[in-house]
Amino acid sequence: MRRVELPLAWGRGGLPAQPRELLVVQLSAMGDQVQTLPAVSDIAARWPGLAIDWAVDTRFAAIARRHPAVREVFALPLKELQQHPGRIEAWRRLLRELRRLRATRYDLAWDPHSVLKSSIVSRLARTGLRAGYRAEDCGGEPLAARAYDAHFARPAGLHGTEGRRAFAAAVLQTDPARPVEYRLARALPVDAPRASQVLLAHGVSRPHREWAQAHWIELARRLHRRGIGIKLTWGNERERARALAIAAALPAGAVRVDPPPQGLDELLGYLADSRAVVGVDTGFTHFAAALRRPLVGVFSAATGPEVLLPEDPAITRTVGGNGRDPGVDEVWEALCRLLDPAPDAPPDRSGT
Repeated sequence: MRRVELPLAWGRGGLPAQPRELLVVQLSAMGDQVQTLPAVSDIAARWPGLAIDWAVDTRFAAIARRHPAVREVFALPLKELQQHPGRIEAWRRLLRELRRLRATRYDLAWDPHSVLKSSIVSRLARTGLRAGYRAEDCGGEPLAARAYDAHFARPAGLHGTEGRRAFAAAVLQTDPARPVEYRLARALPVDAPRASQVLLAHGVSRPHREWAQAHWIELARRLHRRGIGIKLTWGNERERARALAIAAALPAGAVRVDPPPQGLDELLGYLADSRAVVGVDTGFTHFAAALRRPLVGVFSAATGPEVLLPEDPAITRTVGGNGRDPGVDEVWEALCRLLDPAPDAPPDRSGT
């Protein structure tokens, strides 16, 4: 395999003057899909005539389809086959999507996911140029780097949205300093006047990102004392049990516990119809930032707030992270500044 140095210089070194066909390989997860959208916006702005296709796990295909610059989405049932390897129809769908993917000859396969499963998809693409992370940055799966001709070194301390934008700049000469564009909010009534409840996005896929249940209960109590409605949802039985425990700790009717939103449109509408969101490092939080919802991002000691890049920083606060778990007072004061921006708004610490 040839080795190609970054940044790429289109029009030199055997590259065409401009790329015509691009394959983005970002298979999962929900938050990572959201964080890839601004890089796709950067690419579309730099190369207006570029055809952009996206390979993604079926569970998140609706996110890729939402971006107006994406031409084709290849929905690969990878998680489904991991959980049910004997499901024949899923294998048929996978082969059908891979055949569709291989029908196009791409100038570049860009893999900001860069793990083994995404590197296999990148290798299956018909292209003479594949770009991914170097071995040290391949999510603990260094063999994935062997699939790529060009290797990007993730800048220290730069993750999430900005990391993908920097990667896009290295391979497609984009401008990472341009305004962040998720391209999600424009189809939704994000300023709906009926939004009256604060969403507590407590659910997270990895336990080290959780915020203590007792903290959620105390935060909900303070919102209730202020006369502010509260809503919760869940995605699995562990999250459902936590949501019900939070609701049970408050007076009857103070907390609304909703079933999980079904489909991307319902999820986005659920977030858009929230007065504000308080969320841990999870897909709900990243979507809320992209939808310009007033947001407090709560980060645990094992995570860092640099992964969150809001479309509107003026209405986003982050607390904790990088070795420190935030307390209820810190989260409450950040939320108060969003709900009542008056500089002398008194914090409610009556429950502590």
